Amino acid sequence: MTNTGGQVWFLPVFKSPIVSTSKEPVTLYLDLPIHPPYDVCDAYDAIPMMSLPITDGVTLGWKVSPMQFVDGTGKDVSFDCPNIVITGGQNLGNKAVSLYVVAAFYDVSDRLLSCQTSEHCVQPWERYDVPGLWSRFPFSISEISRVSLRITISGCDAKDRIESPFPFSSAKPFKKESKREWKRADHVVGTYGFQKWNPGKGELLYATEPLTKENKLRFRLERKENQGFHYLAIVPSTNPVPSDRKYDNLIQYVLYDESGRICHGGSCMGMGNHGEYRSLVPILPEILQKESLSIEYVVWEGPSGTL
Repeated sequence: MTNTGGQVWFLPVFKSPIVSTSKEPVTLYLDLPIHPPYDVCDAYDAIPMMSLPITDGVTLGWKVSPMQFVDGTGKDVSFDCPNIVITGGQNLGNKAVSLYVVAAFYDVSDRLLSCQTSEHCVQPWERYDVPGLWSRFPFSISEISRVSLRITISGCDAKDRIESPFPFSSAKPFKKESKREWKRADHVVGTYGFQKWNPGKGELLYATEPLTKENKLRFRLERKENQGFHYLAIVPSTNPVPSDRKYDNLIQYVLYDESGRICHGGSCMGMGNHGEYRSLVPILPEILQKESLSIEYVVWEGPSGTL
């Protein structure tokens, strides 16, 4: 797991960086607009957004990945899922480069739509291809307005690629603490919330009350460690209302630091009466050492096949 005590940079949205790197960890915070095409098929190939200051040829882009899942009744469902792409260039150094990447998509009202975290190690002479930056997304791609990213890079031996003097951008203002209903078509209903909290020192970090009507779904966040790697486990639990109709659930969440900057996020799917799933999402341990964090979440519930 990477120690991220190094420099922090905010990259400008519409300006490509010229050269940075450091053998110490560097964290980049990006807030980029997304312009979905009229035809989703036009986004099946990656759409470049900017070059990244890791080494020559590394590009950040986004795409739509058509994915197949199983709903709560065991039937196959297909969704077009937004996906962040980091690719290109080679690690020309003699040591591995570690990347911790968080990517969250938002709508025009600045509400969370989906989020995922990936941790990847690029060995010497390997390409910079970071996998796993998508999550289940059962809605229209046209809703996406922007993406927010945190990219922490450690072990990079390239020459310095960040401009000096560097044009810093300010952190985003905090959202107001809230909890409200979010209705959609096909009887899909969400509970959207934003809350500040202190994660504490124990294993259990956060727990909700029941957030949905049919499955009475609630979730908790737990600290986990395995062979030196650190994770945040999102654990849903349900107490379904007796019914012949099955309801599925989908949880998306993102964590922000004390300055309002994105630092972690993930998702978890629940399958009504057909069992529950636990998601283990990588996290840098120093994030959970902070006294103050904020969580934004949306918990969806709908008839099987809608999520």
